[in-house]
Parts: sequence; C-alpha cells; structure tokens
Amino acid sequence: MNFYNNFIRTFNDLPNHTTLLLHTLSGCPLHCFGCHNYDEIIANTPREYKTPKDLYDYLKKSGFLFDAVMFSGGEFLIDKIDDICEVLTNVRQLFDGRIIVTTSGIYHQKVRKLYEENLVDGIHIDMKLPYHALDPKEDAEIFLAVMGIKPSQKVVDNLLASVDLVIQHGSILDQVRTVKYPILDEAFFEEICHFVDKKKALYHSEVPYFLNEFMHP
Repeated sequence: MNFYNNFIRTFNDLPNHTTLLLHTLSGCPLHCFGCHNYDEIIANTPREYKTPKDLYDYLKKSGFLFDAVMFSGGEFLIDKIDDICEVLTNVRQLFDGRIIVTTSGIYHQKVRKLYEENLVDGIHIDMKLPYHALDPKEDAEIFLAVMGIKPSQKVVDNLLASVDLVIQHGSILDQVRTVKYPILDEAFFEEICHFVDKKKALYHSEVPYFLNEFMHP
C-alpha cells in the first residue's frame, strides 16, 4: 500500500476536526461520473509516492497538528485486509486522534472487520444510488452511467449491507454521503434520503447524512 505524495489538511471532511487526508494509490473498482481522482490517482499512478513508513514518520513528527486521520482513495478497502489492518493498527498506536475510512461500500466484509477490530472511529460511505430500489439487470445503464460498472446482485447486496453497517454503528463520526450527480433526477436523491432516514430510525442512529453538490473536475 502506497499513498499519494501530497498529504492534505482539510477542515471540511470531518466537521469540527482538523483532518489529515490520505489517498491510497491501489486503484478503484469503480469509475464514477466526474471522479476527481481518476486521472491522477487511478488511471495514471504517480511515480512519486509515500509509503506506510513515510506516514508513520510524519505522524511521529507532525501528528499533533491534527485530531483526525482520514484514509481515502481510489478505494481504500481494495487492498488486502491484512495490509489494511496493519496500517490502521500502527496508526492507532502512533496517533491519539480519530481514524476515519472512506469507502464506496463494495467490500462489505472488510467494513465489518474494521468495526469489529475497533480499527476505525468512523466510516464515511458513499451511497451513490438508491440501490434498494434498482435492479442490477434492468437498471444496468444507470449503474454504468453513475458508477462505471454493471454490477451483479451480489455487488448490490454488498453495497446495501455496508450502508446498513455504517448506520447501525451509529456514531456521529460516521457518515452516509451522496453526490448530487447532475445526470440523475431529483427523485433518486429523495429516495436515498428516505431510505437512510428509515434505517436511522430503525437503529436509533445518529449517523449524519450529507447530500453534496456535484463539483465539476
């Protein structure tokens, strides 16, 4: 696992926190509409990068400047689960702040393991479509236009299971997020919001939901 050469300080991704944002260079199984990271991080892997050791050294020297570390991609969970756990365990030992992972949710079992092993304080999951209301065969073109894939039913089930896990976890440090893709009708976003609200009521969850404006690359 290697990281984008520029570590980023952000004040927006985790409200009320100063966050160190890290992008892994391992790739992504999706090619979402208007992805900001695809060309530079996924399609063309940078020649210069930082290693996990570089990250650990940085946290030892400058970790006091942040109260959260956020792992993103690409898709952070595309790596082997043992490698993911090793990095997160080491960061846990070096860093006193919060650990956040962003994901599409496509790797449901890995999401579960991170929660079970207490390796994250929160997971930010992108619910890109109302998966529960779409059929992967009949609505294949919608999935392709937004996510760049024509998924199997198993993939859709994994996406839904991951969303369920995040909402059930119920922390204010978790998030469910949707990008307001301009190619979709407003009804798509209303259905996602309705689904999340029902799940939050079921689990008495405090997980924030954000409908984020689409930012053109």
